[in-house]
Amino acid sequence: ESEEESEETETGSEDSEDGTESEEELTEHKKQMLKRKQEAAERRRKRHEEALASRSKDNLRSPICCILGHVDTGKCFGKGTPVLMYDGSICAVETIQAGDQVMGDDSTPRNVSGVTSGKGLLYKIIPTNNPSAQPFVCNDAHILVLKITSLPYIQHQEIKGQFCLNYFIYNKNTNLIKKANKFYTYPTSQFQTKYHAKMAANKDLKLLNSDKNQNLFCPSISGDAGLEIVRTDFIWQPSITQFLSCSSEVQSAVNMFTPNRVRFSIREGAFAKIIERIIGSPITNNIIKFYAWLTGYWIGTNFVMFNTKTESDSQDVVVSLFDELGILRRKDIPEIMMYEDLDLVRLPMLAGIINSKGLYNSQDDVIKLTLMDDNNAKNFVKISRSCGLRASISDPQNTCIIYKASTIPSVFYRSNCKINDHKQNQSWGFQIKELGVGEYFGFVVDGNHRFLLGDFTVTHNTKLLDKIRQTNVQEGEAGGITQQIGATYFPMETIKAKTALLNKDNKQDYKLPGLLIIDTPGHESFTNLRSRGSSLCNIAILVVDIMHGLEPQTLESLRLLRDRKTPFIVALNKIDRMYDWKPISDNSFLDSLSKQSESVKREFEDRVEKTILAFAEQGLNSVLYYENKNFARNVSLVPTSAITGEGIPDMLMLLVNLTQSRMSDELMYLSELECTVLEVKVIEGLGTTIDVVLSNGVLNEGDKIVLCGLNGPIVTTIRALLTPQPLRELRVKSAYVHHKSVKAALGIKISAQDLEKAIAGSRLMVVGPDDDEEDLKDEVMSDLKSLLSSIDKSGKGVCVQASTLGSLEALLEFLRTSKIPVSGINIGPVYKKDIMRAATMLEKAKEFAVILCFDVKVDKEIQDLADELGIKIFKADIIYHLFDQFVAYNKEIVEQKRKDQAPQAVFPCTLKIVPGAIFNKRDPIIIGVDVVEGTLRTGTPLCVVKIDPTTNQREIISLGKVTSMEQNHKTVEIAKKGHTGAGIAIKIESAVYESSKMVGRHFLETDEIYSKVSRVSIDILKESFRDDLNKEEWALIIKLKKILDIN
Repeated sequence: ESEEESEETETGSEDSEDGTESEEELTEHKKQMLKRKQEAAERRRKRHEEALASRSKDNLRSPICCILGHVDTGKCFGKGTPVLMYDGSICAVETIQAGDQVMGDDSTPRNVSGVTSGKGLLYKIIPTNNPSAQPFVCNDAHILVLKITSLPYIQHQEIKGQFCLNYFIYNKNTNLIKKANKFYTYPTSQFQTKYHAKMAANKDLKLLNSDKNQNLFCPSISGDAGLEIVRTDFIWQPSITQFLSCSSEVQSAVNMFTPNRVRFSIREGAFAKIIERIIGSPITNNIIKFYAWLTGYWIGTNFVMFNTKTESDSQDVVVSLFDELGILRRKDIPEIMMYEDLDLVRLPMLAGIINSKGLYNSQDDVIKLTLMDDNNAKNFVKISRSCGLRASISDPQNTCIIYKASTIPSVFYRSNCKINDHKQNQSWGFQIKELGVGEYFGFVVDGNHRFLLGDFTVTHNTKLLDKIRQTNVQEGEAGGITQQIGATYFPMETIKAKTALLNKDNKQDYKLPGLLIIDTPGHESFTNLRSRGSSLCNIAILVVDIMHGLEPQTLESLRLLRDRKTPFIVALNKIDRMYDWKPISDNSFLDSLSKQSESVKREFEDRVEKTILAFAEQGLNSVLYYENKNFARNVSLVPTSAITGEGIPDMLMLLVNLTQSRMSDELMYLSELECTVLEVKVIEGLGTTIDVVLSNGVLNEGDKIVLCGLNGPIVTTIRALLTPQPLRELRVKSAYVHHKSVKAALGIKISAQDLEKAIAGSRLMVVGPDDDEEDLKDEVMSDLKSLLSSIDKSGKGVCVQASTLGSLEALLEFLRTSKIPVSGINIGPVYKKDIMRAATMLEKAKEFAVILCFDVKVDKEIQDLADELGIKIFKADIIYHLFDQFVAYNKEIVEQKRKDQAPQAVFPCTLKIVPGAIFNKRDPIIIGVDVVEGTLRTGTPLCVVKIDPTTNQREIISLGKVTSMEQNHKTVEIAKKGHTGAGIAIKIESAVYESSKMVGRHFLETDEIYSKVSRVSIDILKESFRDDLNKEEWALIIKLKKILDIN
């Protein structure tokens, strides 16, 4: 036995030694890893120090500038205004979010980069001669897209003996149009007869309508003077204010319009695929047209199919098609056909419906047809408008009217309905009616800024950066300015040209290579320009509408700037909207102001004073930039106009001076890489790409990069470094220029594999020859890990969803300071798993069963799931709007909870019976009392405590509940200590199942009476009524717990 024990001991010791060895090996491995990381971190630190040491004030990089606040102009609508989305759906303007795509006037998408809202003067645009066009509401800065339909024409004024040639002149500097005339009087030395005068007028009219130089007609009209004669297809884009300042002749000569055709490219082809699958062989365009027409004809008929089987027990092609489209028994226009190819599907389908139902009036070129279903009538009109046709519903019986009906390619002739090429676009006149001050909503889009409303009307928006850049798709790029990914780069030569007005003596010193302005407006880009929590934005432009002051988005931007300690200047925008302002295009502000009337100057001073006061209320000193003597203490206000360009030279000059004189240390070029992901985008032909801002260092094609991902660090290799072609070539399929190497500071698109889960707002790092890849992985993920520490350890709190790392960081900081606990965080769209995670709060704390979505889209099915489970989803693009929504909801929940728990809540009090004030001894007990401690409320259960003198045992006697109270013959609900005066009369009644108590038998006049608190009632007070009790009352609860023996 002893030997066996010895063997076991030896074996055990051997096992122990093996275990020790494996533990030692594991520990050694960890030590080696830690050592490697430390060495790598040390190498990075040394590189950083070397890079800092090699910096020079002679080698400055371009400052990075963000534009925040009221970045938009001319794109705001009244609530409910329908906007056509790129996928063909229609959304109310207030529901549109950053990242959405609206339909452009050329059937390509316009990306929404920012949204806005506010209150201002609203106008109603009312179509006058087109029943298919819908009125809409917009603000006074909204930009109309108009066509001049009244081209040059000749009038014979016989009484005056002259011909008058009428034409319109456009002033580029003021963006206004005025009517002009040229007279041909006869008989004169120039025109001896009426015939000569008429011939001369006709010759000039022909010249005006030709492509020849307009100087041949009128030498004073030239491009140098900013004047242009209005000719065919001229498009004018005035703000409401500018339009109303023109003469009535000009106003009546312009029309709104729709495109002659709208394509929904992303939804085309599904109908053809269905037919091809059913037929089982390739199909031609004529086959597609025929079945589209047949579908329309079937929808227009009044009968349905019940027996869909043939003799061979198989469906034929037509029945199979109608069955798949869901129209055998229900005659709804199939949704897939509403967005199909215009010539192959939509127009033939319309023709089919018309051939089945329509009545054609050849005299008026009008078709009328009645559709029984409301939805079908609306969809019929929508398809017609998408094809550029005038269509409307004329009465409650769903009678649809199509104007210019001869443009519809009817497959079979019916009532002389012709087959014509469809080339007309519709235009119509309109009136403008002032509505007064109201709420508006809007958004900023890219491209040429033109997009379509729900009735396919072409409209427009623009922004301050466009005026700084002074470019558009039609004109191409201004010299030297390059449009980069997510940013616009202004070389110093261009800035010199733009600020030449302010540098006539050539004394201005320009030390910077240029200026990099982040293109995407609003807080999203700003929050993403971050590195380890601090901002990479060197200076910001906070745009404030001089007409409306500090709006919600301005205050949001102001909070972000303060949180990141970012210096900024204020662009006091829209000075051109002050009454009677005389614009001078691209002029310096002070020069423009000096040429204004005294009344305009007074209005300007008044509005500036109000703005300064508004900033003072936010704790900031602000002064006009030319009066600012202390830039460290005061914020500079630069009056500007995004429409006329006035003040833009002043703003650029101020940016240059502030950055090169006060920020030269931080602008010294650093060879160490500093790069931030701005956006993650899917690009056709490239897959998932990232848009980055390279603020320091160099990136090369083929570099191995590490960045933060939703599911962990991403390690990949740069396949391509891309910047766009010049703007004039953006519609070319190969829209990007490839670079082998790029140097800071600039915005660039990176194409690489595995970028789908990349997080916007995170750092991008390059793996160098001396770097440890694992160390860099930990480094890039550290930002996300630090945010995970924001989750409340108790497990109770709201769930937070944001679009980017920067947005999430900003929101979590706000919630932390607002003392709102967080139980879960995520980046990107809301998925089912996020709803289920939030649902765990329904049992723990219903008020926290909430998802706060900051700049995040929520699909309808996800919203439906949340509604079904009782999860509240709050969406906003301004942080404190989310906060307000949550606080309001939380208050509602708490109030409901209080209401439900109120009958069980017992507030603490002790009472003394007033001597001689026993008015009824039992059933009910009516006595006069003084409140010695606490608060007595109607409904409070009362008790007395008796000590048995023989057994010394404590007995608690329940007296019943206080059912009513009176003081000085007036009914009261609450009586507090010290407020009862000479006492208060109370009625005490027992429940029917309790034996009634009697004064003198069960308790005496000298006994102290207590509110009968319990463990349950105390817990309810803690949970829902904590703030209703003061410190003395909480102390009284502790006292009553001892008296009533409550654990």
